[in-house]
Amino acid sequence: ESQFQAIRRLVASKAGFQAFTQLPKFRERLGVKTVKALKRNHDGVNHSAIDMLCALMCPMHDDYDLRQEQLNKASLLSSKKFLENLLDKFNSHVDHGTGALVISSLLDFLTFALCAPYSETTEGQQFDMLLEMVAAVGRTLFKLFQHPSMAIVKGAGLVMKAIIEEGDKEIAAKMQELALSEGALPRHLHTSMFTISTDQRMLTNRQLSRHLVGLWTAENLTALNLLKRILPTGLLAYLDSTEQVPEKDIDRMHIRDNVKIATDQYGKFGKVPDWQRLAGKAAKEVEKFAKEKVDLLLLHWRDRMGIAQKEQDRNSLNPNQKPVVLRKRRQRIKIEANWELFYYKFQMDHAKSNLIWNYKTREELRDAFEAEMRAFNIDRELGSVSVISWNHQEFEVKYECLVDEIKIGDYYLRLLLEEDENEETGAIKRSYEFFNELYHRFLLTPKVNMKCLCLQALTIVYGKCYEEIGPFSDTKYIIGMLDRCTDRLERDRLILFLHKLILNKKNVKEIMDSNGVRILVDLLTLAHLHTSRATVPLQSNVIEAAPDMKRESEKEWYFGNADKERLGPYSFEEIQEFWKTGVLVPKTRCWAQGMDGWRPLQAIPQLKWCLLASGQAVLNETDLATLILNMLVTMCEYFPSRDQDNAIIRPLPKIKRLLTDNTCLSHIVQLLITFDPILVEKVANLLYHIMQDNPQLPRLYLTGVFFFIMMYTGSNVLPIARFLKYTHLKQAFRSEEAKGQDLVQRSVLGHILPEAMVCYLENYEPEKFSEIFLGEFDTPEAIWSNEMRRLMIEKIAAHLADFTPRLQSNTRALYQYCPIPVISYPQLENELFCNIYYLKHLCDIVRFPDWPIKDPVRLLKDTLDAWKKEVEKKPPSMSLDEAFDVLNLPKGQGINDESKIRKAYFRLAQKYHPDKNPEGRDIFEKVNKAYEFLCSKSMKMVDGPDPENIILILKTQSILFNGHKKDLQPYKYAGYPMLIKTITMEISDDQLFSKVSL
Repeated sequence: ESQFQAIRRLVASKAGFQAFTQLPKFRERLGVKTVKALKRNHDGVNHSAIDMLCALMCPMHDDYDLRQEQLNKASLLSSKKFLENLLDKFNSHVDHGTGALVISSLLDFLTFALCAPYSETTEGQQFDMLLEMVAAVGRTLFKLFQHPSMAIVKGAGLVMKAIIEEGDKEIAAKMQELALSEGALPRHLHTSMFTISTDQRMLTNRQLSRHLVGLWTAENLTALNLLKRILPTGLLAYLDSTEQVPEKDIDRMHIRDNVKIATDQYGKFGKVPDWQRLAGKAAKEVEKFAKEKVDLLLLHWRDRMGIAQKEQDRNSLNPNQKPVVLRKRRQRIKIEANWELFYYKFQMDHAKSNLIWNYKTREELRDAFEAEMRAFNIDRELGSVSVISWNHQEFEVKYECLVDEIKIGDYYLRLLLEEDENEETGAIKRSYEFFNELYHRFLLTPKVNMKCLCLQALTIVYGKCYEEIGPFSDTKYIIGMLDRCTDRLERDRLILFLHKLILNKKNVKEIMDSNGVRILVDLLTLAHLHTSRATVPLQSNVIEAAPDMKRESEKEWYFGNADKERLGPYSFEEIQEFWKTGVLVPKTRCWAQGMDGWRPLQAIPQLKWCLLASGQAVLNETDLATLILNMLVTMCEYFPSRDQDNAIIRPLPKIKRLLTDNTCLSHIVQLLITFDPILVEKVANLLYHIMQDNPQLPRLYLTGVFFFIMMYTGSNVLPIARFLKYTHLKQAFRSEEAKGQDLVQRSVLGHILPEAMVCYLENYEPEKFSEIFLGEFDTPEAIWSNEMRRLMIEKIAAHLADFTPRLQSNTRALYQYCPIPVISYPQLENELFCNIYYLKHLCDIVRFPDWPIKDPVRLLKDTLDAWKKEVEKKPPSMSLDEAFDVLNLPKGQGINDESKIRKAYFRLAQKYHPDKNPEGRDIFEKVNKAYEFLCSKSMKMVDGPDPENIILILKTQSILFNGHKKDLQPYKYAGYPMLIKTITMEISDDQLFSKVSL
């Protein structure tokens, strides 16, 4: 023993290390002595002998020569029989649990032969031979992982690393299989995850364990399945991430760079100056330090003892020698998973939809590992006669601290919903499977709250992954549930889900085919019941409704519990009282105007959601209506009315046909009466979509839309202007015979807006009209103010006074169209409008000098027409008494009461309307004429020409001929007859030359 220790000290020196191959007969005699010594089977002698061999395998001195290391290794590893003898001793000691020092020295020997970077100086054939021999005793190596000595555990780990990395596929796969059956993987996982220490040895072992875990699980499906059973999917997802670790663990091993050493030795023979060589060395050191990713090379403990590689003497090597050739390492199995990030995230706390991870879960995992390893060791000790294999197929970890969390698939429902509220949720993996699992749970659970949670999650997942998930085959079932449900929370969750389902066009067809559009429109009408609606002024010039426009509840409802029983009418408040007292039950049959027949209370949306329904709503009535309107707009956008060539599509797309139906369109239009800025804007947009090239467009006025929309007091009027511009000239509100060429007469807004505003709407873009409509203007082209808008709203409100309160009692009440009398604006009483100009302002050359005239020829023609009408003006064709007779009103009664005139007209118009009474057309037209006469300027008109108007007409002509001579020169003047008639009238006038000129 002492002899070998002495020899070890000798060969540890540089001279002794070289003497092994250079001193004659030294190698042979030392070999014989070693073989004889090993046969003695004395542990002390064996340890000393093998330790001496290790000193020959790897130099223990400074300024070592890689070539000499190669020669020594080639000699020591040349005998297969000698190596088999060493491995036999290794197996024997491991199996009997003896000879820790012998095992340690043998592991050092194997490390210097097989483990990087020392293996680079091992001859290729000898390396492969020894690697196969060691791999054959792989199970023995795994036993060492349970050894109390950390040095032995580390040595076994280094050898295992070499076997897996450099062995062929069969060897690597066998080692991976043994890692599971021998219970090594959970042991090293435990070390990798839970070693937190300042001891360098502990941290070094942790680094080795982490590397082994990476090798054992690489391309190993069985091991990965085990990881899935013991770790959350959200944590394992970091293995596939490309994210970098912000705090990288330092490499706790020194690195012996064999290539650099060999290059330096070879480079000494060149005539490179010292300063240049040192500069190059420094540059390489900087480059190495700056690398973001350094290969982990685990080295032997002797390299940590401070042995430095110094420069060798320039003359010590033979200049004729060839450079050292190193064996190229094989890395047949590479660790591609991002284990660094995994361990970094493992130590952090997480509360995400796919991962809840904290101190409690880590402790439960630690306890599970320790209990499993303890039980396996006991079983192994009890069954020492047989080979015991770990039952890794059934090992799993259940986290008791998470048992109360609702988990569907890989996601926690509570956190998924919270993330969506905070908009922090990331991409959902395997979304199709997760969506189906969610829907399966939704169908199975009988609890409404659980159903709603599932619906909320379904909404989130489909909203984010609708392209990946594709069409939803049960859209019809969801519509049916919406129709049947009586819980407000469930209703809102179903609608929010449907809102996401329409992201896929195929689902829209399912909604239409299952009567979903009508069901959604029924829910729209609930917006009339939202009394606590906040009205936010959008501009300083927003007009408020008059305080006396308070809504009252009308008696609209009838009900009957027995056959043919009919009780009523009752107000909605009275119906609510009947419900509270039990007079009404869900199956009580009820009716109100706007319904197509008697229905059970539970089938009438207003009564169902106000009386019968339970649960707390997510959305108020206005938000619900806004959501549904958004859905309907999206559905319309999927089916445009024109194709790519701008050709009109016929038949009209189904969604627009459904929305144009009487059961839907009127209720959408009547949402305008809520005056909610968002709802009004959405309705205007939706109507604009629905009415594109719609055959029913000419009858749209019958819904009252133009009254309702002009009553709006808000300032977001651009969508309204766009809708009005498209529709106002396309309404069939006049008979064909009565249609004139005048723009104002053809516009349905002619009775509501001043002539100039109608022309402005038609001649300019909606943006320009909106600007005028909201502002204060007094120009030749527009006279408009907030006061005039207020007057218009008051007149329309008075016209609709019989209808609007009814919606508070019966949200499905239908408006019966009644024409509105022409609204007279006091600001325009003395104005003469011609073409698109107010002539008084146009002639005011002080305020409006050189006002641009777009079409001088057209203006002259219209001015001459106006002059002709003025000089030929006659008294009205109908007298007041005749008009009262036609409307069946007492003479002189109601002359100042428009409501009486309106009611009389409405009664007769309904009776003789051509749609209901084909033979009553003549009477209907007489009634219309009388109504318009009584409510128009006609009865206030002077008998004969107005001198002031004639003066304005003459001044306008002067301006035209002065400023636009070139434009008018080609035309013959057509005003002579009117001029002669005017002169004749003036000559015969008693006040000739005494009138005040304008």
